[in-house]
Amino acid sequence: MPDITVRTAAERDYPAIARIQQASPEAAQWPVGDYSGFRVLLAVLATETGTVPVGFCAWRQSTPDEAELLNLAVNPASRGTGVASALLRALDREAKGHLFLEVAEPNRSAIALYEHHGWVRVGVRKGYYGHGQINAIVMEKSP
Repeated sequence: MPDITVRTAAERDYPAIARIQQASPEAAQWPVGDYSGFRVLLAVLATETGTVPVGFCAWRQSTPDEAELLNLAVNPASRGTGVASALLRALDREAKGHLFLEVAEPNRSAIALYEHHGWVRVGVRKGYYGHGQINAIVMEKSP
């Protein structure tokens, strides 16, 4: 298992976040500056020459007892190595109360990942993605 660390992202990390997001077309494609209004966790991989950003998640604490995962993406070369799981564990430590997210219905690998981490399907938002063409699965994780 690679040496993955998760830390709070800073503005200097935005170029790396943009690269990870662009390499992940199944993730929401936000203007990177929009992340400044939310909490962002960055997963970095230790290498012989330093660290390399390999994934991120953006989230917000909506109310004192409810939070929302807004976006999560992992560099395709680092998928299957525990990066997304490390980000979800860090989110569990930082967020308070019930966690919610929407995920595109065709994104079966993401849905399986979330279910593996204790999220359950609680609803469907018809036509939420793709200009009304793709349903979103709403998922929740209880504290």
